Amino acid sequence: ANPAHFKPPRFSRQAPVACTLSCPEMRAARECLPRVAAASARLPHCTPPISRTGAFGALPCRALLKGGVPLQPRRAFAASSGNLLQKYEENVRTGAVRHTEAQIPCLVRLEELIGDLSSLGSGSASRPPRGVYMYGDPGSGKTMMMDMFHAAVQERGLPSRRAHFHDFMLDMSRELHRIRKEFGSIRDPMALVAKSFVKQSPLLCFDECHVLNVGDALLMRSFFERLFEAGGVVVATSNLAPDELYSSGINREVFQPFINAILEHCDQMRLTVGEDFRSSKSAKLAASSGARTFFWPLGENADRQLVATLELVLGRASTPTSGIIEVPMGRQLACRRMWVEGGVRAAEFSYEELCVRPVGTHDYIALCENFDVIVLTGVPRFSSTDENSARRFAGLVDVLYDRHLRLLCTIDAAPRELFAAIREQYSGGDEDDQADLRASVRMPTHGGSSGKHVAQFRLPQSVKYTESGRYRVTSDGEDSTEVKSAAPKEVDGGWVEWSATGLLDASMFDLTCHTKAQQHDRLLPLLRCESRLEEMSYLAGQASA
Repeated sequence: ANPAHFKPPRFSRQAPVACTLSCPEMRAARECLPRVAAASARLPHCTPPISRTGAFGALPCRALLKGGVPLQPRRAFAASSGNLLQKYEENVRTGAVRHTEAQIPCLVRLEELIGDLSSLGSGSASRPPRGVYMYGDPGSGKTMMMDMFHAAVQERGLPSRRAHFHDFMLDMSRELHRIRKEFGSIRDPMALVAKSFVKQSPLLCFDECHVLNVGDALLMRSFFERLFEAGGVVVATSNLAPDELYSSGINREVFQPFINAILEHCDQMRLTVGEDFRSSKSAKLAASSGARTFFWPLGENADRQLVATLELVLGRASTPTSGIIEVPMGRQLACRRMWVEGGVRAAEFSYEELCVRPVGTHDYIALCENFDVIVLTGVPRFSSTDENSARRFAGLVDVLYDRHLRLLCTIDAAPRELFAAIREQYSGGDEDDQADLRASVRMPTHGGSSGKHVAQFRLPQSVKYTESGRYRVTSDGEDSTEVKSAAPKEVDGGWVEWSATGLLDASMFDLTCHTKAQQHDRLLPLLRCESRLEEMSYLAGQASA
């Protein structure tokens, strides 16, 4: 077997095993294990990583495995190494963070990357170092470690661009628009975009890598392929391993080159903590009777509490004004109530204005650039038919959380209950090894029923046609109501003609959301939102407190 493609088993404390592998990558992994153990020994309340006995002697498993991928050999730290771990130790002593043993290998690897970047900047290294891709459940500390790394790199005088997914997509779109306007029609404008990013900063710290639509998938594939070609280095965080990204997307094969580029140029670091630190922080604040920022259920009492908290945050009671906010890409957003006098700027919107109407992350980014506090009123319990609005709400929370700004909100239920109906919609699913359930789309080499070349999709097992010209949507092997199809019924090896109208009452959910992994992929933004809302539920839990 090719050692580069080998994925060793994942170990745990509860299941001791003996490692008898002898591939070169595994042998080389021993080079960095002493540094992990030494780093663990320096930190308070830290036990050395658990060891397993194998062909190489005692190996700390958590240091050895990165999401199933063996560590690559690394050179020793530079003389100035240790700053990142020392900062972490300081934060643990002051109570800013709680020590978590699973985070130590990530910090060791990030500290080593700082040394590699310093060597690259001084000219002693000729090739860009490998980046780092950290992934794990929401609230496990990935963003915290990436932010520590970003700050440490800047302290060394090295350029570093730090961007959340939403900001990154906006920056990339702006630069692409600028280049097309400046150079006109050129063969590969994305190559110039990537070179422009690398010229400003060879290092990109990319938070919350998660793709759900084919447009973003195509842009990211094109950009990151060219970024690595231009010598860029990436440190990314995600809730998913690289090969799990875009699992619910249509035409996933067009995104595969992005996954391949990440695997080729970044080391995977899986963070398994078993705890959501944001929820733990929220529980402590609740026990201390901290001042709230979210008020439920909807009604007069919640409205009164919101007004009182807003006055507390503003430090005054004043009369709001109305105004217009300029939005990127030449748009405008009207605001009925805003407070712009004094040290704290605030704006108030209804749920319908920010989450039901056709607004998006560009609008939310503009709000964050103009205000310190966003007030949102009337957020309901989201039903299974409110998914678009729920995702807009989650996007707003993402942008505010990333910028450490305040959100004051009246909601109809506790944060963990807002998305209950949508979670139920995405519960269940088939086992992930049933690859034939994944829908795909192609352009056939023959004409469709209209005589033209038309797109086709491969029929998932859960959508079956009947002789009457209707189709049945099945769940767990059971037939449900027949629905008449607006598309022709010709089936060629499982491929069905796709029209602009598609199938009546069918959606992308019917085509791409059948396995557990696909449903989890779709649900992740809402799970992240729940985690963040827990922490943001109290004034002391919002970073500007």
